[in-house]
Amino acid sequence: MNMTGLSRHLRLMMRGEMLVIQAKLGFAMRRISILTLALLFAGLALVFVNMALFAWLSPMWGPVWTPAGLGLLNLFLAAAALVLAAVLRPGPELALAEEIRSMAGEALEADIRATPLLGALSGGGGMDRSALVGLLVPAMGSIIGALGKRRKQPAKGDAG
Repeated sequence: MNMTGLSRHLRLMMRGEMLVIQAKLGFAMRRISILTLALLFAGLALVFVNMALFAWLSPMWGPVWTPAGLGLLNLFLAAAALVLAAVLRPGPELALAEEIRSMAGEALEADIRATPLLGALSGGGGMDRSALVGLLVPAMGSIIGALGKRRKQPAKGDAG
C-alpha cells in the first residue's frame, strides 16, 4: 500500500463519518420540526375540544368528575403521542452512510494488513517489519471498532 491509497481510504472513512453525522442531524431536525408543528396544532385543538367537552359533560358528571375525566383523557392522548415519537426511526440515508463508513474502515484495515506501512517509513531500525505490522493492525482494528461502537450507541437524551 502506498501513501496515496492510505490517504484515499482515510478521506473516505472521514467522509463516511461526516455523512453519518449529517444524516443523523438531518433526521433529528426533521423530527423536531414535525413534532413541534404537530404539538402546536394538537395543543390548540385540545384546548377547544376540552372546552366543548367540559360544557357538554358538566351537567351530566358534575363539577368534580368532569375535569377529572377530561384530565385522564388528556393524559392518555399525551402517552399516545410519546409512543408515536419513540417509534419513529431514521431513513435509509443513515444506513447508507454507515455502510460507506464500514466499507472504508474495512478497506483501510485490509491495506494495512497487506503492506507493512510503518516498516518502510522507519527504515528498519532493528525492528522486524512484520512485527510492526502485527502491532499496527490490531491497534487500528480496535480504534475503528471503538469508533463504530461509539457511533451506534444512542445519546443520553435521544429517545429513538
